[in-house]
Amino acid sequence: MAGVGNPLNGQNVNYVAVARLADRCVVAHASHGAHVDQSGVRSVLDPAQMRTVDANKHYNFETSGVAWHLESDGAAWIYVAITSPSYPLRHAAGLLRDLRTSFQPKAEAGLNARGEGALNNAMSGKFQRLCAQYDDLANVDSLHATLAKVETVKVVMQDSIELALQNCVSLEAIDQKADELQSQAGMFKSRAKTLRKQMWWKKCKMQMLIAFIILTIIGVIVVVILAYTGQFDKKKGKDKDKKKKDK
Repeated sequence: MAGVGNPLNGQNVNYVAVARLADRCVVAHASHGAHVDQSGVRSVLDPAQMRTVDANKHYNFETSGVAWHLESDGAAWIYVAITSPSYPLRHAAGLLRDLRTSFQPKAEAGLNARGEGALNNAMSGKFQRLCAQYDDLANVDSLHATLAKVETVKVVMQDSIELALQNCVSLEAIDQKADELQSQAGMFKSRAKTLRKQMWWKKCKMQMLIAFIILTIIGVIVVVILAYTGQFDKKKGKDKDKKKKDK
């Protein structure tokens, strides 16, 4: 299928490339320790060979003593890497992921690029450094271990941030409830004053009513006593005697 001159040459990573999904044109590529025949790459990417390339699916196969690794974003690009057959798949997946990331700044320009290798001048340096980085398996393992630690730290930090945000939300809720209680306390105080005034006025009315009733009762008792003792009759007699004398 693909012609790769001196494919291994003691290297783990031999070649990386980015091709447009629409026409399978390789707009940028770089070799590392091996000469790769571009006609072989075109043959592998030919729709007659690979009709569909599903998004985010890792394609892996061996031919002519090398391993091919392909992935697509499903929208515009196919990412290609050629490695030794024994190269770990997890590292190949990481290589394609970083290849995608490094190409993103030029992705828009690549859509309108004409001709094979149109972006080589812009991308070959980055691609070769990426190949060199992933060629050293010990370095890649160390890098992945470091990245794993970084991810762990990120998760811990995110959890801490979420916990802090939850605490902030809790504090805000407490402050809000305190404000509500203070507002309710103010309303209660105002209502208490109004109620106290109402109760005082009601008490005054009740006291006046009781005083009136007591005075009325006392008046009735006095009248009854006077009537019972004949005070009214004596007064009438005195009035009659006074009238006679006047005559």
